[in-house]
Amino acid sequence: MTGSDKQIDDIYEKNDYLEAYSQHTDIRVNEDPKSAIGGMWEEIGLLQYEFMVNKNLQPHHKMLDIGCGTLRGGRHFIKYLNANNYYGMDISVRAIEYANQLVQQEGLSEKTPHLSVSEKNLKFYEFPRESFDFILAQSVFTHLKPEHIKECFENIRHIMHKNSVFYFTYFKGEKYMQTGIKDFSYPFSFFEGLAEQHGFKLKDCAEEYNHPRGQLMMALSKE
Repeated sequence: MTGSDKQIDDIYEKNDYLEAYSQHTDIRVNEDPKSAIGGMWEEIGLLQYEFMVNKNLQPHHKMLDIGCGTLRGGRHFIKYLNANNYYGMDISVRAIEYANQLVQQEGLSEKTPHLSVSEKNLKFYEFPRESFDFILAQSVFTHLKPEHIKECFENIRHIMHKNSVFYFTYFKGEKYMQTGIKDFSYPFSFFEGLAEQHGFKLKDCAEEYNHPRGQLMMALSKE
């Protein structure tokens, strides 16, 4: 945990969880933008990029990167996709500020990525007229409580068309468990139940995604 332990504990005690998580991430970005969103900058950035390309992400596709952070993976997607096709959102103001700086530093401004500080929810009101071919949430559900994930499943349909696919990672456990101040694990049945409830098809992609810290990949699509 970065920042003083007492400072971080106070943030989580005095704020709603997502507000606290946002403030905590801001502190981490100020200390080290590349480790703030989990570290392993090169390895995991390339891992998610190569996975999505192997899943037929093509330059003309429109992609939403939920919890894009400081563009660990996003910078690869921005380079690869056609201009205007990358959308990244994060609840951390400092992460998005750094992401915009990185776009400038790496000469990617001409790709005109859309980077935004999201509302502290997963209702996707930020995109009233948008739908995406591919949606990715790498290391997002690993830091969310059940009510936040349920909210995502309730609303993500609004930004998907009939052929869209939503990929997300999670930590698997025998039951729901909070394993750290901002770390959570879930059984497969949790996502299976939500998919059935909301009329989605769920596919386990774990064997295709060799995450170094054991996160598993799932795919959600409209039935």
